[in-house]
Amino acid sequence: MSAPNAGRQSPEPERQSSAQVGHPESGQIDAAPSKEHAQEKSDDAKENVLSSNPEGPMEGAAHDKI
Repeated sequence: MSAPNAGRQSPEPERQSSAQVGHPESGQIDAAPSKEHAQEKSDDAKENVLSSNPEGPMEGAAHDKI
């Protein structure tokens, strides 16, 4: 048997919080970065952050023993 008011119901407009009232903003807040910005960040990470063969955590200690 199903309930007469199945699912979650929105509160009456008088009882809604300020976050629930009105329409969602259509601005650029929390928008994805542009493709140019993403490509710049990717290139920067490739050049300055990532390395093709990173040094292992014990590699320095192994060289000291030799």
